[in-house]
Amino acid sequence: MNLRSITIFVMFFLLSCSDNSEQDVEDCAGEVGGDAICGCTDSIATNYDSEATFDDGSCEYDGDVDCAGVLDGDNICGCMDDTAINYNPEATFDDGSCQYYTGALNVMWSKDIEEAAEMWSMRPVSDGGFIMACGGAGDCQGGTYDNPCEYYGQLVRLDENGVVLWHKTYETSSAIYAARETADGGFIAAGWYECVDKMDCYPDMFILKTDSDGNEEWSRVDGSANNNNDWGRDAIQTQDGNFVVAGTWNDDGWNSKASLRKYDINGELLWAKNYSSATANEAYELLETDEGDIVFAGYAGTQHGFYQHFMVKTNADGNQIWKKKKRSVGDAILYAICEGKNGGYVGAGFCNSWRSNFIIQRKPNQGGSNWNNCIIGEMNVAGFYDITSSTDGGYYAIDDRNNLVKLDEQGEVVFTQDVGLNLAVIELSNGDIVVAGGGAFLEGGYGGNAIIKRLTFSN
Repeated sequence: MNLRSITIFVMFFLLSCSDNSEQDVEDCAGEVGGDAICGCTDSIATNYDSEATFDDGSCEYDGDVDCAGVLDGDNICGCMDDTAINYNPEATFDDGSCQYYTGALNVMWSKDIEEAAEMWSMRPVSDGGFIMACGGAGDCQGGTYDNPCEYYGQLVRLDENGVVLWHKTYETSSAIYAARETADGGFIAAGWYECVDKMDCYPDMFILKTDSDGNEEWSRVDGSANNNNDWGRDAIQTQDGNFVVAGTWNDDGWNSKASLRKYDINGELLWAKNYSSATANEAYELLETDEGDIVFAGYAGTQHGFYQHFMVKTNADGNQIWKKKKRSVGDAILYAICEGKNGGYVGAGFCNSWRSNFIIQRKPNQGGSNWNNCIIGEMNVAGFYDITSSTDGGYYAIDDRNNLVKLDEQGEVVFTQDVGLNLAVIELSNGDIVVAGGGAFLEGGYGGNAIIKRLTFSN
């Protein structure tokens, strides 16, 4: 190779290297050949750089920035459009999260939970998952009055995608109606136990405490005298660390009474109170207020009908603050309760002699009703089994005919959609809805697996 050829080759090599280097150079914004100046571009930051053209996330503030980007601000971010399904009346800054009902809730996923025979309820767990309470038959090919099937209470733990994490059967119980997470990550549950003495056997209240994996820590069977019917319908852990169970206590033949019973952390009874004197009364679901008071919903009536919706508020010691019961367009029963967004307590259940959905809100101090709505004439509605408050100030409820019903702040129907399930409804933080059911009814189970679905709004 002559000198000229060598010179040309070297120049070509150097030019090639120079070109490749320039092409590979990225500025601080990640753009090849760019000239961005990176730094803090927020003028309210203490390290604001007026020459910066690209914000590199380095901003520092002398104070806190709220969700609207205001230093030391107190904005509440959310949807501010009152026509949206997730309208937040308390929001002061619209964060673009508004969702609108367009005629359909799409199914993100649906799971057949074979482990959950005769599901009664489902509640959320702090990690995003769920706990199902069930009561199904054991190894049973059929039963007779003299040789009945044995039924066992069950808990099924699900993750946020409806996948079963564990399934536990408790042979010291016959059914578990409800379970809730406790402060230690375990669960408190209530239901009933029925002995196997056939004709002389009556149910007793059953209370169960488990660890986070469903392993029994302790359980109790409480029953009144003379083989009467006693049921546990719901249980919560109170602010003092103890547990309150709502249900029915029957110490006088057929004269059942709505009851609260409080147990300590070891399951020892602290007190027991009854709140009715009619011949047929039950307490179903309960909640604890921020002040430590207890509110529960149920019914009061007679063994052969004339049911009145029933709501009671007590203090932390079970002493009655107020009690309200009333018929509304025929017989009425409350199965579920939640706190109202604008104060008070919202109960949901049946009205119109068990043929229509019913919702009522009572005031916190004296228990008077703010509003009530017996929803007559809506297609395929026959009573609410579960209710939860929604982020927009309204409510979601689910009824016996598999309808998910959205209600506004006054209990008026916004929309109704058949979701194929009828026992549980939960709103997630992002506005999606989780529903479950399919294995039992509140007035008697028939067997079959539970199903859980996650629904999202189409936009």
